[in-house]
Amino acid sequence: MKLKDFIARIPYLAWVVIYTAFCAGIFAAILGTVTPELREELDNYQQMGILMMVWSAGGVLGALQGGRMAQRYAPRPLFLTYTCMALLSVSLIVWSPNFAVLLAGFFLVALCETALFTLAHSILANISPQAEVRARMLSMVDVAFSLGNLVSPMAVIGVQQFSHNWRTPYAVYLLPLLTVLAAFWPRRHFESLAPVQHAASPEGKSMGYLQLLQRPVVFWAVLGGVLSGFLEWGQNFWYVSFGIDAQQLAPNTARMGLEFFVAGMIVARLWQAFWHSSWPLRQKLWRLNLLALTGMAMNVALAGHGGWMLAGLGNFLFGVGVGVVFPVLLAIMIDSMPAQASKLSALLMIGYSIGSQLAGLVVGSLSDVVGVHWAYASLLLVVVAFTGVVWRIAGFPAPPVLQPQAVKNL
Repeated sequence: MKLKDFIARIPYLAWVVIYTAFCAGIFAAILGTVTPELREELDNYQQMGILMMVWSAGGVLGALQGGRMAQRYAPRPLFLTYTCMALLSVSLIVWSPNFAVLLAGFFLVALCETALFTLAHSILANISPQAEVRARMLSMVDVAFSLGNLVSPMAVIGVQQFSHNWRTPYAVYLLPLLTVLAAFWPRRHFESLAPVQHAASPEGKSMGYLQLLQRPVVFWAVLGGVLSGFLEWGQNFWYVSFGIDAQQLAPNTARMGLEFFVAGMIVARLWQAFWHSSWPLRQKLWRLNLLALTGMAMNVALAGHGGWMLAGLGNFLFGVGVGVVFPVLLAIMIDSMPAQASKLSALLMIGYSIGSQLAGLVVGSLSDVVGVHWAYASLLLVVVAFTGVVWRIAGFPAPPVLQPQAVKNL
């Protein structure tokens, strides 16, 4: 499908979902950007890791419940409820008087945002039955999320010109979140959606999460999501600290180094969303993974050498390599079981959340023991493990029922 035709088929509600992903991307990157300032307020790196783990734990619960709620209730009240809860949660972060309230704020905002993403994936998966269009629509969400990641460090640097308090960027974030609530409010944009139906398997029975995990392609894709979540959020959470400590960069230079990672992700996601590729999804996953392996090896092995240019190149390659893992894994699963889209989305988001929990806790705990440099090096071991998972997923054949349609779409 041509780019012009593809853009023309995106309805208003999908654009709102995409804008929401952009705002979520801004929020997600704030923590990694203000880590040095927040670390000064906390006792140690382990406490930072606990904060990151609790944030990710909220994502697990949000994805788990979001997949179920999307099958039971109409989307508009769910969208509005999740957004209002997110506003309250960010307010808790901004005005938190102690560490416990801060943990609660991050837990709740993660719960709301992952539930919102699960609902969004379910809607986008039903917009078109064509596998190629569906994968491109899902990638549009990730493109917007990455653009938010890209804007966030620059926005934080701008805000810090007026206030060095790490809470100020979160206070400013309340403004775009309010626009999300306003965009979701009109009822007429939801009227074209089909009534809520309970997802069923091809045999006509509703499938639970454990039943879905018994399918080999789902199990390996979710495992890949755990490892990819560790990589993506380990980089987001810890690269700025690694850049300052191991690559000997100035704080703002390290923040800009993180921008190269996000830029690589955006390039990969733009390619996935807007340009047709003859590579099958599994082949695409395998080839891009080799770039991730190369980029992370450069970061770890050449730390402190080459200045910001070499650091930027390593980050960029790593970003390209992991940039489309989520939409590709999700598209692979949905192609095999389209009726289970919301639960498959929830499972993959749970995998990513577990991976990000491990990234926060493991790297944070190791940093207190062996230093940030060697703790960050654990990401290289995870890339190697992810390579093995990708090799296993690449061995699964494409669903036979989708092959004729795929040929027609080409």
